[in-house]
Amino acid sequence: MKKHFLAGRIAESVLIVFCIVTLNFFLIRFMPGDPVMHIIGEEEYYNLEVYAPQVIEEIRAEYDLDKSLGEQYLTYLGKTARLDFGNSYRTKTPVLETVLFRMQWTLCLAIPATVLAALLGGILGMKAGWKPGGRLDLTASPIFLVISTIPTNCLAILFLIGFAFKAGWFPIAGITSGGLSGFAKVLDILHHMALPMMVLVLYKTASNYMLMKSTVSLLREEEYVATAVSKGLSQGKVLSRHVLKNALCPYLTSVCMQFGGMLAGSMMTEIVFSWKGMGTLIYNSVNTKDFPMLQTCFLFISICVVAFNLIADLLYMAVDPRVKEGMGHAA
Repeated sequence: MKKHFLAGRIAESVLIVFCIVTLNFFLIRFMPGDPVMHIIGEEEYYNLEVYAPQVIEEIRAEYDLDKSLGEQYLTYLGKTARLDFGNSYRTKTPVLETVLFRMQWTLCLAIPATVLAALLGGILGMKAGWKPGGRLDLTASPIFLVISTIPTNCLAILFLIGFAFKAGWFPIAGITSGGLSGFAKVLDILHHMALPMMVLVLYKTASNYMLMKSTVSLLREEEYVATAVSKGLSQGKVLSRHVLKNALCPYLTSVCMQFGGMLAGSMMTEIVFSWKGMGTLIYNSVNTKDFPMLQTCFLFISICVVAFNLIADLLYMAVDPRVKEGMGHAA
């Protein structure tokens, strides 16, 4: 039964990815106007149409737009399966190479931030939810509530002004100062990473804290928790054995969604701090109308979201025994 559930979820995820790839193919082709115009930009298209129409035909052939729609689709599926996404129209470099290079810097920033925020938000939220109206709740809840309502880019700008411009404790922008190697370069990258990571950790911790706090606040009123307390179990045992297991299900789902969206979720922070990751790549590609780059970024982000949706379902099944029972009844 468990294997059938897993196979079904994997098949569903593969189908969703296939639909995303198909949508990615039709995205440009079903937009009004000539697809070549959307690839190279309206102004350049009209210039070429007047002075060098043969260049438009060369571009059309380069992107297989001179073939029938069915042939284009099959060609696109074949190239996608081989991870051949062509070249960026603006930089002329391979799209996959650029995306993978930028992705590593986004992951370096987003993965530690998401893990730290999950731990901090979970621990603090559980303690505050267990004792509503306590010192931690009265202190942390208003702070995290304010942080969660501030847009990420505004929070990033405040940190940039306060800690980089005014205090001078951190670099203003970039990934590294350059001209360094070895351990000194690693330290320099960590120094540049510290401020944007603080912003991401604070922002994600705020939402994680509010979720865990509200979940634990509701669970502490349940009869089984009151029974465990009446039996004389310590607070730690009640939290770990009874509350945490049930609170983890919605919390893990939320954290997995954060991991799923991490390739694009830190976009505004990356832009403010000029962090050369996926966020700034997408932003620059939108400004320059680099559709091949945007299509590939969209595909990678979508696959990441689908993958972590699948992981969330598997973790949910592992943590909550009622899911397994439901599977048994369904079978």
